Amino acid sequence: MSIKTDEILEKLKYITMLEATELVKQIEYYFGVSANKITVVKPIEIVDDDNTNTPEPKTIFDVVLVEFPPNSLIAVMKQVRVLTQWGIREIRDSLYNLPQIIKSNVNIQEAEQIKQKFEELGAIVDLK
Repeated sequence: MSIKTDEILEKLKYITMLEATELVKQIEYYFGVSANKITVVKPIEIVDDDNTNTPEPKTIFDVVLVEFPPNSLIAVMKQVRVLTQWGIREIRDSLYNLPQIIKSNVNIQEAEQIKQKFEELGAIVDLK
């Protein structure tokens, strides 16, 4: 380093933070520069123009019964019976151990219809 820069550095060691802040502002104003960080962002590289990376929309779903109001237990049991052909004991056991898959591997239209029927009964249904 040169003698001048060494002298300036020695003087800077003994100034307060307020004085250092004022010095930075004066340098920015006088020289027309900024002490703010500059963030450089690397441009995104486009490799392919065909959209092979976009996932296929899901078309097959599992209908999962998450919750239902206790006052609609019988109606929910009947609806599960229509969809699954399970026995009363299986239905009861599944309804007391929620969340439970009621129907699996159904297309979107059928899944939406099933969901709507259960929601009319006050139940909460997820499609997964």
